[in-house]
Amino acid sequence: MNTVEMEHLAVQLKNVEIEINSRCNRRCSYCPVSILPNPDVPKFMSDRILDRIIDELSSIDYVGRVSYHFYNEPLLRKDLELIVARVRTGVPGAHQVLYTNGDYLTDGRYDTLREAGIEFIVITSHDGKPHPEREYQVVQFSNDLELTNRGGAMEHIGSDSDDVNVGRCFAPSEMLIVTVTGDVVLCYEDAFRKHMMGSIATQSLADIWFGEPFATLRSRLAAGDRSVTDICKKCTNVAHTDPGMSAHSEPFWQPFSVAW
Repeated sequence: MNTVEMEHLAVQLKNVEIEINSRCNRRCSYCPVSILPNPDVPKFMSDRILDRIIDELSSIDYVGRVSYHFYNEPLLRKDLELIVARVRTGVPGAHQVLYTNGDYLTDGRYDTLREAGIEFIVITSHDGKPHPEREYQVVQFSNDLELTNRGGAMEHIGSDSDDVNVGRCFAPSEMLIVTVTGDVVLCYEDAFRKHMMGSIATQSLADIWFGEPFATLRSRLAAGDRSVTDICKKCTNVAHTDPGMSAHSEPFWQPFSVAW
C-alpha cells in the first residue's frame, strides 16, 4: 500500500464490522436469521483471520468504529474480552462499540468488557425486556428500530416511499464488513453472503478496497445506480444516502437510531 492509498483509506473508512462468530440465539421476525438456515461457515472466526484484520487496520492507523456483529450475537463468544483487548493493543485509535441483544450481558461482563476496551454498548431489547442502567450503554427496543427489508430478504417489510430503491448509497464507501471466514461483503444487508469483494485471508485491505469490483460498485452506488446488484435493487435502507451517515457521531454514547 503506497502512502496516498493509505491516507485515502484512512479517511474513507469509518466503520469496520467483524463477524467474530456466525450464530445468534434469537430468531427475530424482522431479521434474516428467522428465515435462513445456519450459514455454512465456521461458528467462530479463527485467530489467524482476526490477526490479519488487526494488522491491516493497524497499517492505516485506523481511528473509526470497530464492532463485532453481522447477523450474530457477539456475546456468544466467551472470549470476547480477549478479542477486544487484542484490537485495543493492535489498533489503539479505534473506537470499539458492542451491539448486542443483551441476553448474556451481566454486570460482570459489562465490567470486564469495559476494562478490555469496549467504549460503549448498544443493547437492542427485542422482547421489550428492561436492562439495568449503566453509564456507557443505551437500550433500544423494537419500536425504536428503522426496519429495512435486508436487501429484499425480508419481503414482508416494505417502504413508505416508491423512490427508496433509486437513491444514492454510501455504505460501501465508508464501511467494511468482514465475515467469519475473512470474506469482505459489499454491505451488511447481504445476509446471503452473495456479493464478495475479496478476502482478508488472502488479500491486503488496500487490494480489496481499491480493486475491482469494490471500487466500481462503490462509485456507481454513490451516483445513485442501484442496479449494481440484486440486493441493491430491492434494498429499502436509506441510512446511507449522504456521505458521513455511516459513522455515528461522537460521543458514541449519545442516543441514535439504527437501521435494521
